[in-house]
Amino acid sequence: MHATFHTQTVVPNLRKTIYILIGLLIFVSCQEKQKAEKEKPASEFDLIADLTNFRQNMTESDTLTISFDHSVCTYQGYERIEITKQSDSISIVSNFKELTFQENPKWKRIYDKKISENDTIWKFEQFLKRNEKRKNTDQNKRGILMLTNKKDTIRYSTDGLVDLNRFLADYYETMRKIHPENKNGIYGVDIVEE
Repeated sequence: MHATFHTQTVVPNLRKTIYILIGLLIFVSCQEKQKAEKEKPASEFDLIADLTNFRQNMTESDTLTISFDHSVCTYQGYERIEITKQSDSISIVSNFKELTFQENPKWKRIYDKKISENDTIWKFEQFLKRNEKRKNTDQNKRGILMLTNKKDTIRYSTDGLVDLNRFLADYYETMRKIHPENKNGIYGVDIVEE
């Protein structure tokens, strides 16, 4: 009877000790996670100042969102691209929504690419430099291209149909470098002459 009494007291004490240890482990791991999050440096990425060199100046905590209006005449299509940085590479995710031929269009993933931050094939920053004159601060003017990071937005607009078609051609040529497959022809179609 003495051995049974001793076992009955030890088991509850052992359970209590295990619960305390589990609670302590959870507390310590939460503290480490919070400490790691606090140690991440705050991003100093400035969309306006770093626009034409965003690949090198972005940090892993930045997201550059590009909205492009593909609409011309009666056709309506919109592209949304999210660019993020992961170590020394850039992730580019494109989604597209076509409104012309669909009643309830949904965003569709077109591609998800990863490139080196030093990539020389996709020259999007040079495209932005070439089109500097199309930057626009007028909120009432139709924005064809909008770049957003946090609270900053840069808008590009065109002046008339001829200017729009030139801008589209330049954009399509630039974007085909990152997505040569040109799924669904979102970056224009090649004209075949017979």
